Amino acid sequence: MDLAPNWVRTQWTLESTDERQSGAFLFSAYMFRIGLALVTFEQVRPFGIMLSDYCFFLSLLVILPSVKSQFWKSTGTGVLLGGTLILFGALLSLVNESDRSGSVVPLTKLFILYGLLAPLAILHSKDVRRNMLYLVAGIFVNCAITILQASVFPEIVDVLSINPLTPDESEILRYQGLTQFPVTLGLSAALAVLIGIGLMLFENSRYVRWSLAFLTLICAGAALLSGSRIVLAALIPGLLVLALLLKQRRRMVVRGLITVCIITGGIAYLLPNVLEQFSNRLEDVGLVDYGRLIVAAQALLEIAQKPIFGWGVNHFSEAGLTLFPGMYGNEPQGAHVTLLQYWYGAGLLGATGFLALFAVPVRRMVQALRKKLPADSSNAVRLILACYVSIFIIFNLGPYFFNRYLYMPMFAFAGFIAGRLKSAEAHLALQQQAGGRSGL
Repeated sequence: MDLAPNWVRTQWTLESTDERQSGAFLFSAYMFRIGLALVTFEQVRPFGIMLSDYCFFLSLLVILPSVKSQFWKSTGTGVLLGGTLILFGALLSLVNESDRSGSVVPLTKLFILYGLLAPLAILHSKDVRRNMLYLVAGIFVNCAITILQASVFPEIVDVLSINPLTPDESEILRYQGLTQFPVTLGLSAALAVLIGIGLMLFENSRYVRWSLAFLTLICAGAALLSGSRIVLAALIPGLLVLALLLKQRRRMVVRGLITVCIITGGIAYLLPNVLEQFSNRLEDVGLVDYGRLIVAAQALLEIAQKPIFGWGVNHFSEAGLTLFPGMYGNEPQGAHVTLLQYWYGAGLLGATGFLALFAVPVRRMVQALRKKLPADSSNAVRLILACYVSIFIIFNLGPYFFNRYLYMPMFAFAGFIAGRLKSAEAHLALQQQAGGRSGL
């Protein structure tokens, strides 16, 4: 069966023959996608480094000699602009940093994310469907491990973990699989469900659709096992945006609604206790965490004291830090809004750069949808826009600075959008040139 991406078969002018025939490029692309598949395996850390990062660094090392010649592909995505602003903001924040040696680690992490991994993701962004398939396949494996842990093999996570950073929290009936936190499992599973449903809507092969349906069912079940409330807050808006973007294609919308109903019914039938457990948790803790609203307001007051340079790149997690006696395990809570933490730590440039990671790609998605792209490319843009909405909500409901499962797909999606626009513009220029010649 051919799983080659329909969305990228319509290449117009921008793919070079050398790139297609380069064994180094193909190997680099393969290692990049293996890294995407492993981004949620945060508890598998040989020698203290995530397994996915080994794949990303190997991918980068292989393609490094040709990066300069292909660097132009990174322009126009908004990722390099946002990353540059964030890095400059982080450096300027050292003005207010008393312990500059403590800033070395966060600065290094930011440089790795925006200076190395972001360009790598953009360089390998053209084959968007294959990137999505590897990403959701890896999440599916993690979710399947979680379901096995919750049902027949409780020790599976301990067996597979290597140098885990956080203890397994399954004793409190919140599962995290091989991720670092239960919320990470829930959010990555929600992203896989959204992408899985989108891929099903645009897939012609019945076999692939059934495979994606099974993948989506397992991921939805694991999302409930995580006990994360943010799952619904991120998934439902993403599905609604996808439905609105497809409103003129009623058959796809109806198929999507049927898919959601089947998945919900399947979970209710196969995992009735899980569904009940998740609903009980929602009743106990509620949908709105008012403590986090208080902390966010406190963070704004602190940001107002040093709005330009911030408090220092080593103090991201201290934004709005507040202790609620008898709550949250008596641990002080920081602002669960990534934008506020960027602003608090890296100042105005950091906050502006973070917003640019979303504003520029979304603007280009809207531009792409207005152009007469092939149907397959337009469908890809619609699904990516829905994913961006979901990811933006996630970032506004938690602090996420270096989480690969969020940033790497974002970077790759932004690269694909920029590439589609460049291809469309080049194609239009060729048409106009041909029309001019025929007019002569």
